[in-house]
Amino acid sequence: MTPTLNPVKRHHDHCREVRLQMSGYLDGDLDPSAVKGLERHARWCPNCRRMLTNLWHTLGGLRALRDQPVAPDNRRDPA
Repeated sequence: MTPTLNPVKRHHDHCREVRLQMSGYLDGDLDPSAVKGLERHARWCPNCRRMLTNLWHTLGGLRALRDQPVAPDNRRDPA
């Protein structure tokens, strides 16, 4: 008889695979079938959905910082 994987272990392993793809997903580097799989998983997995949402918000915040004008440095040169 072939041992079957525990459903929790299978889910945990699938989450790990999805999380490894999240950066590529956010960068637009995944192929369409991988995108569908990641989005499907994130719809029903609250932990991966939360992680993807947090990454999305973090990238948005970093983009907003990047787009801010740089203020001149008001510190004096000690030399």
